[in-house]
Amino acid sequence: MRGDKFMKAVVVTLVCIVACYLIFSFTRVSGDSYSIYKAVRYEVGDGITTSGFLVRSEQLLEAPGEGVVVLARAEGEKVGKGQTVANVFLDEAAKARQARIEELEAAAEGLRRADSFASTDVDSATLDREILDLMTQVARFASRREYASANTAAESLKPYVLRRYITSSNVDVLRSRLAAVQSQLSELYAEAGAAQAGQVSAPASGFFSSRIDGYEDVLTPAFLETATVSALAKYEGIGHLYTEAIGKLVLSPKWYFASIVPLKNVETLRVGDWIDVNFAFDFYEPVRMKIERISPSENERCILVLSSDSYIQNAVSSRTETADLMFSSVSGLRIPKTAIYVNEEGESGVYVLVGAEATWKSIEILFDDGDCFIVKLDKSSTKNLWPEDAIILTTGEMFNGKVMVQ
Repeated sequence: MRGDKFMKAVVVTLVCIVACYLIFSFTRVSGDSYSIYKAVRYEVGDGITTSGFLVRSEQLLEAPGEGVVVLARAEGEKVGKGQTVANVFLDEAAKARQARIEELEAAAEGLRRADSFASTDVDSATLDREILDLMTQVARFASRREYASANTAAESLKPYVLRRYITSSNVDVLRSRLAAVQSQLSELYAEAGAAQAGQVSAPASGFFSSRIDGYEDVLTPAFLETATVSALAKYEGIGHLYTEAIGKLVLSPKWYFASIVPLKNVETLRVGDWIDVNFAFDFYEPVRMKIERISPSENERCILVLSSDSYIQNAVSSRTETADLMFSSVSGLRIPKTAIYVNEEGESGVYVLVGAEATWKSIEILFDDGDCFIVKLDKSSTKNLWPEDAIILTTGEMFNGKVMVQ
């Protein structure tokens, strides 16, 4: 009898436990509809798009007297004081002769290098790796629009390719060809010496450019130090001025970008600050530039002068450029404002679906991006919000540990 009463008590107790569990589970389970938003990396910046002038310390180069000028330097090439920048010839025939000399000199150099390779024991696999490395260099320089460097790498590639297909049986043919090229060069050197009218040498060390516009003595670093908005504005829509110069030397690696911008866009900037500049042409990556000057305003506009001592080879040729000026940027995770809650401690956060439960994750808001916030990406703990976390979007009541069932 006592055993029956005990079993009844156990059964009643188990029923109560199950009932309590079901009631508790029911109160924790969400029957509300919800959707998932994956946290994504995002960067937003504050800046403007503008056009302006590239300004450098420049010196024009002129040819001595009459004649046909043949440039001896590539665009953006570094030139030392006294080095030849251009040759001047009496006529077009002399110019064509010089072009042929340069062609044969390059061929002779390639043949000499191929001959030196032929005298050493180099296996095909090694040559193939060298060829692939040089081809990669050519592609990389070309993609960056560093054409002088790409041309140099391409010239270096030729003897490797030639040697790849030379066997011991035709080395004599290569050397015979080299002797013939050198003989032709000797004849052309003798003819050219009599037809050459002179040379143009660099008066100082610098970076050569054949692209001139006549403003080299007008738009100068000294001009930017005191220029007013109206003084710079008269050069907008700039055209070429007449000049007899054959090229120019950029005398300093430091160069400037000067643009007329709305005053309201630069009110928070200060001289000495650094900003990122994305140019539309000639530069393959953002340029970090220093604010050198913010001029007095005229009609709510002012001149913003930026400087850099990098990428001078890219900056020697252009005069006008369009650029995106990035005054500041914020990066983090982008999440909808509707996903954000504030807990009892006053902390902002979101609920992330982990398994079948809602898990609270605190956030730090960095930037208001309209319908979304940019929040801090803190990788110091897995308890923080991470990219690809499944953020719960719902109009229903939320709490930590809530079981989410659609």
